[in-house]
Amino acid sequence: MKTKYFTSILLIILAISWQSCEDFLDIRPQESMDADEALTTPQNVKATLIGAYLEMRSRWTFGSQFNEYAELMATTGHLQHVGSHRQPQEMVEKNIAVNNSYIESSWIIAYSLINTINNVIHAIDILDEQDRDRVLGEALFLRGMVYFDLTRLWGLPYVAGHANDQPGVPLIILPTLGAPDAVPVARATVHDCYLQVITDLTTARDLLPAANGVFANSYAASALLSRVYLQMSDFAKAAEEANRVIESGAFQLNATPMDAFNNSQMTGEDIFTLQNSLTSHTIWLPERYGSLNGLGRGDYQFSPDFLQQFHEDDLRGHLQEDTQTGYTLENIHSMYYIGVGAIRNGGINTAKWGNYYTAIPLIRLAEMYLTRAEANFELMAGGSSPVGPASPKDDINTLRQRANAPLYQDPPGRDQIRLERYLELCWEGHRLHDLKRWQMDIGNFPFNAGNLILPIPVREMETNPLLKQNPFYQ
Repeated sequence: MKTKYFTSILLIILAISWQSCEDFLDIRPQESMDADEALTTPQNVKATLIGAYLEMRSRWTFGSQFNEYAELMATTGHLQHVGSHRQPQEMVEKNIAVNNSYIESSWIIAYSLINTINNVIHAIDILDEQDRDRVLGEALFLRGMVYFDLTRLWGLPYVAGHANDQPGVPLIILPTLGAPDAVPVARATVHDCYLQVITDLTTARDLLPAANGVFANSYAASALLSRVYLQMSDFAKAAEEANRVIESGAFQLNATPMDAFNNSQMTGEDIFTLQNSLTSHTIWLPERYGSLNGLGRGDYQFSPDFLQQFHEDDLRGHLQEDTQTGYTLENIHSMYYIGVGAIRNGGINTAKWGNYYTAIPLIRLAEMYLTRAEANFELMAGGSSPVGPASPKDDINTLRQRANAPLYQDPPGRDQIRLERYLELCWEGHRLHDLKRWQMDIGNFPFNAGNLILPIPVREMETNPLLKQNPFYQ
C-alpha cells in the first residue's frame, strides 16, 4: 500500500464554529506544522485528532463515496445513475475497472486518515492525564469506523460460522513517520480485520465519556459496535449494544423523518455526525443526490416503483410534484421531489441530502431501533431470549408512528423487518451491506460475487508487491 509521510497537519478553521466544545478547540490556528514538531505538545496532538475528523469528511470516504459505493453496487433499478461520470456507472453495472479513479482516491485517502489516527495514538502519552482516555477513545473509534468500511467494501462478506480467511485489507496500526516506516503490508483476513475493528471500538466505548460535544462518545462506539455485530450475525451482541444506546435516554427521535436531515447542529436523533459549516464543508452527497436551485447535479434519481413500497400515508415515501424552477430546500416539504436543478432535472430526487452546509448524520437513533428489532427477532427465532424491554413490533412501530405509517397489529415477520430497514435507511450507505449479510442476490449476482466488492487500485498493486488483487479483477 502506498503510504504518505506525516509532514503536515491541517488545522481547523471549521473547528472554530463547532459550538459546545470550545475548550477542546482552543488551539492556535496554523497552516501546517513540521513533522518534528507535530506531536510534541498536547495542543498539537489534539489538533491532529481534530484534523482526523476533518479528513473523515473527505468526499472520497465518509463525506460521500463510501455511501455511494454501497448504494450504487446494491441497486437493481430503484436508484438510477443518470450522470455523465463513468466511475459511478461502473458500480451500477457491477463491472468496475481496476483503474477506477474514484476507488483509487478512496483507498489513498482512507489510509492517509488511518495514518493520522495512528499518529495520535502513538503520541497519547504526551497528553495530560485528564485528556488521555478521551482522545485515545476518539482515535480508536475513528480507526474502527474506517477499517470496518474498508473491509466491507474491499473484502468478501463476513459469514457467521465460517473461517472468514478471505483477504480483507492491510491492517496498519503503527504510524508512518518517515521512509523507514513505509514498509509494504499484506492484506489481513476478513476475520482479523473484524477482530481489530471490535478491539478498537470496545476499547473506545469503555474509554469515552457519555457526552462529548460533537465528537465521538461512548454511545457512538456502542452504536457502531451494534452495526459491526449485526454484520457478523452476532445478534445477541448487536441487540445489547443497540439497547444500551436506546435505553440510555440520551437520544430521541426527531418529530418527523425529514427532521433527521439537513440540520446545522446535532439533533436528539444524532449519535454521530460529521460537521459542516458555511466556511468548511463537504458538498458531495447533496451534489449527487440533490437537484434544486443552486444545489446538486441530480445524478442519482429514483424510480416510481421504489416509492410504491411505502404506504400512501408514510411520510418517508411522499413525493412532491409541484416543484418549480427556483425552489430551494426551504420549498421542499416531502422526502422526495421532482428535481428542478440546472444540470439534470425532471427526475425523482431525495431531500435527505439537500444542503451543502449541514451536518452529515452517520449514525442515527432510528438505526438502533431497527437493529434491536432485527436482532431480537432472530434471537427469538433461534430459541433465545430477546434483549431489552421492547419487542420487535414495538421498535418497528416506533419508527412507523413517527412516519405516520400504519402500525403493525401483529408481530412483523423477517421480510417486513428487513423492508422497514430499507425504507428508513435508504441512501445512507447501508443497502449493499444489508443485502450481503442477509445473503440475498443482487440482481443476477449472489451476495458473495467477486464483482460486488471493489478492486485493489492498480497503482497500489504496483507499489506494494505484497498486495494480492481480488480474484474477479485478476
